[in-house]
Amino acid sequence: MRLTATLALTLCFLAGAVTAAAASGNGNERARKLPDLRDVRKIYVGDMGTADEADRFRYLLEEQLKKRGFTVVGSASEADAVLSGALSVRVFDQKSEARAFVKLEDAAGRRLWARDFGHKKFLVNPLSRQEPTKRRAEEVAKELRRDWERSK
Repeated sequence: MRLTATLALTLCFLAGAVTAAAASGNGNERARKLPDLRDVRKIYVGDMGTADEADRFRYLLEEQLKKRGFTVVGSASEADAVLSGALSVRVFDQKSEARAFVKLEDAAGRRLWARDFGHKKFLVNPLSRQEPTKRRAEEVAKELRRDWERSK
């Protein structure tokens, strides 16, 4: 009985290893098929939702990405990846808050990077005159660049 169980377990292990090896193929071939964040240099900034500030956020984001060393292109077909997402802006009595969720996808729609930018746990400088939509665009570009550099 022990011998049969051991043999069955060994066969299952070997079958799993052969299946995994066949599915993965050559490691270099797989690396070429799946682009990584480090391969992204040209970005198309796509739709950022339907909020009143969404188009402005898109333009601010393009500007900030250029400042961070990325090339912003005019169409998805020219790009290494497409950055899209959603922006929401809430207005309170004397303050407004912008939240953004963005994702970076390759041409096949595979997600390379995604992040939610919103209210921070620490206080923002109350004397700062920088409005929240611009601040979110700067944060997105800064974090994307930081993660891009780390991926190298």
